[in-house]
Amino acid sequence: MSGKGFNPRACQGHFAGICFVSSLRSYGSFFSRFYSQWQSNGGVESSMGRTWNGHTALMAGKNGVVDTIVGWDPNSSWDAFKGSAFGRHYQMAPITGCWRDDTGMNADPTTQYYGLQIDQAEYTRFRRFLREELRGTQGFGSHLANSGVSFRYAFAPGKWMASESSLEGKAKGGDLKIISNCADAAFHVFASFLYEWDQKNLVTEMASFINAGDEKNRNLSQGRLMRWLSQMEQQN
Repeated sequence: MSGKGFNPRACQGHFAGICFVSSLRSYGSFFSRFYSQWQSNGGVESSMGRTWNGHTALMAGKNGVVDTIVGWDPNSSWDAFKGSAFGRHYQMAPITGCWRDDTGMNADPTTQYYGLQIDQAEYTRFRRFLREELRGTQGFGSHLANSGVSFRYAFAPGKWMASESSLEGKAKGGDLKIISNCADAAFHVFASFLYEWDQKNLVTEMASFINAGDEKNRNLSQGRLMRWLSQMEQQN
């Protein structure tokens, strides 16, 4: 099943999508979730951050195995911590972001997926884009490298785009900025490929949730996204 309810482990073929892990809901589950991610080569710092805050990342794989996970993260965990200390995630000013290898997410027991099966050529191009054009960079791909647009990370991108980026048409004289959190960045990158693969219906499905008019949706609350994914009775 494409979109909501996609299960990569049951896919006998090539696939692409987005994976999500929940933020911490129980202190009792912290160690087991952190350990499962770390054991899967998730890295100590990254595994702790994903377990605490939740995370969204792009994925690709084949024959039931997720072989690539790349996500948009703060370039500096310390800067993110300082900016969002004492629960002030919404107030954290935009900082430099970076696409990182988020291997380990797939081992978290809270993981959910949004995706579809694709052919081998589409998989090869998407996987190469994640590994060679995104991972380790601070932009959104070489096709935007000379566009004059800068890219920043914030936990509440909707708020900061409205006040800082002239792309929104509100910040007079503002810079051309794309300000994204992990979920916002993953959606926009994935959407560009979905259009290319003639899967506009999947873009519309997720965009309809994001643009529902609710401020938390526009800032892509991790918990709300995961609850939306789990509402299978709404799947056509």
